[in-house]
Amino acid sequence: MERAARTPVWARQTRGGGRGPQPSLSVDRIVESAVALADTEGVDAVSMRRVASELGVGTMSLYRYVETKDDLLDLMTDQVMGEALTTPDDPALGWRFRLRALALRYRQVMLRHPWAVQITATRPPLGPNVLRNTERLLATLDGLGLTIEQMSALSGTVVSYVRGAVVSEIAEAEVARRTGQTEDEYRATVGPYLMQVLAQGRHPLLARFVHEVDDALGPADMFEQGLDWVLDGVGDAVERLVVSGGR
Repeated sequence: MERAARTPVWARQTRGGGRGPQPSLSVDRIVESAVALADTEGVDAVSMRRVASELGVGTMSLYRYVETKDDLLDLMTDQVMGEALTTPDDPALGWRFRLRALALRYRQVMLRHPWAVQITATRPPLGPNVLRNTERLLATLDGLGLTIEQMSALSGTVVSYVRGAVVSEIAEAEVARRTGQTEDEYRATVGPYLMQVLAQGRHPLLARFVHEVDDALGPADMFEQGLDWVLDGVGDAVERLVVSGGR
């Protein structure tokens, strides 16, 4: 049996004024506690019962403020997305500077709250911070002669790069946590086997990569290098679309 669709939590009146509300509770305090729990133990650890325990109140007390766990997850996601609203937003700075700043900040936010990556990748909650972020993202390419569809597609390409890079960083951190091995320790373990395979000559390009690529770049530098390449592509696309009249 399919569940009935629910209107967004922001379209419903915030609860908390019903019978016997806890004076020490508020929606903001509940959300902050849930975010802290998800950051330290993962989103699967978040339940109404666990959050109530963290706050030192009965589980039913939470339902006077937040109706469901789905509502809580939406509120949590929108709260952390508010952390991205700190980048320069002056059109005089140019589209590339502003779009790059948004991408860098988005990466920081997602690494700080890795549980939010998958939620925002599919059907992000349409809370005030998510909507403001979307507006700011589109605004970076406004006024260049692009259609709104092109503005959305090009800025979305940058966001997709950020999300993909962050997912890889989070996955590496999770593997290190689960195995107890750092990246360097893992390479030391598999290195002899890989050198033996490459010495057979069946993978010449992979051998070139292993022997020639400098590993001096850390994750942040590698991310920025890739981001600049993506932005180069966006710039080329903007120029081509504007010259061709949007075709």
